[in-house]
Amino acid sequence: MVQSLIFNIFLVITFDVFMFLNGQKKYKGYLNLKHYMFTLKMPIYQKILVIKIMIVVVLTTLFKILI
Repeated sequence: MVQSLIFNIFLVITFDVFMFLNGQKKYKGYLNLKHYMFTLKMPIYQKILVIKIMIVVVLTTLFKILI
């Protein structure tokens, strides 16, 4: 249970970093991990990231129960 939770957290964070770095075509070559770390310091972005993690955990739990 804990391993799947940690895996889901890393999966969401990895996907979020990928979308942050590659999602905006205008700033694609200028953004790096330092910019993402500054973004993580914003409380609203932290809340959104926690909500994304919770959604993925709930969906994977429901999927495991149904199968």
